Amino acid sequence: MQAALFDGKTLKLTDCSLRKPAADEVLVKVSACGVCGTDIKIVAGKSAATPPVILGHEYCGTIEKLGNQVKNVSGGNFVSVDPNIYCGECRFCRTGKINLCENLMALGVDIDGGFAEYCLVPAKQCYQLPTSMNPIHAVLMEPLSCAVYGFQKAGIQSGNSVVIVGGGMIGLLMLKLCRLSSARQIIVVEPDEDRQATLEKSGADIVIDPNDETYTQSILDITRDGAEVVIECVGSSTAVEQSYHLLKRGGRLVIFGVSPSDQHWTVSPYELFRNDITVTGSFLNPFTFQTAVDLVTADKIRLDDIEIKTFPLNRIHDAFENQIQQKSMKTVIDLNL
Repeated sequence: MQAALFDGKTLKLTDCSLRKPAADEVLVKVSACGVCGTDIKIVAGKSAATPPVILGHEYCGTIEKLGNQVKNVSGGNFVSVDPNIYCGECRFCRTGKINLCENLMALGVDIDGGFAEYCLVPAKQCYQLPTSMNPIHAVLMEPLSCAVYGFQKAGIQSGNSVVIVGGGMIGLLMLKLCRLSSARQIIVVEPDEDRQATLEKSGADIVIDPNDETYTQSILDITRDGAEVVIECVGSSTAVEQSYHLLKRGGRLVIFGVSPSDQHWTVSPYELFRNDITVTGSFLNPFTFQTAVDLVTADKIRLDDIEIKTFPLNRIHDAFENQIQQKSMKTVIDLNL
């Protein structure tokens, strides 16, 4: 089969062989796989992986073969794959904090993933989807499940003002989730004009350009001295610091974006104490994958209005460049092209 293999330095299309599924595994014929910022960082040497490995952790497909102990899915099922595999035995797993698993492994990062014609997947990682669902939307179950966890940690209450900093793919999904809440207003901070228009169509009450020097004061004025909840979806210490200054006293800051590990942000402990501020991270998708699937299949979250550019597997480098240049809201490898 053809696959995009990362050898530790470069991403190369190559022919790979497949073994038979183990007792608890299924063979998935991949339909589509999303290009994530993590994939780009891995190839650039800015995020860890376990090479040689077939990348791609946002994917879906049809089950073609079953291991002899698999019971939760059947041949022919259309499934989305949760890439994050936890051990269930470490101190974090035993207290329900599976996203902090000391032995965490991920399909498409440490184990062969979805940038391939076929993939072997532990059956427990598969979530059944309607066969009518478009594969390029089905790949969004993984990022949506991560956004669901961040949304849960935001703890939005009735009447809250919410600010989402960053209107890319995750910011857009977070907006869609926030629209399901009883927030008083949802403001999104985003500089790109095309994305601004998309965010307005998707229900943002206000979209503000951060290039406007008065944008911080504008948000403070609109929210009456700051938002109760600010969700940072950019991935930089600058964005985190800017997000912090948009908070009302007693507010909550959710850091969702993945900032470079060498970046730092300075904050006064006294300010946190005196203003009763909560700062929390949002890492991976513990127990939220089924919730993401249910929200989409119940038509609570629409995905058909998201700008998605598709590429065949043999143009994976073009797909990566499309994502790097942000030429579309999302980039997907379509194995049917």
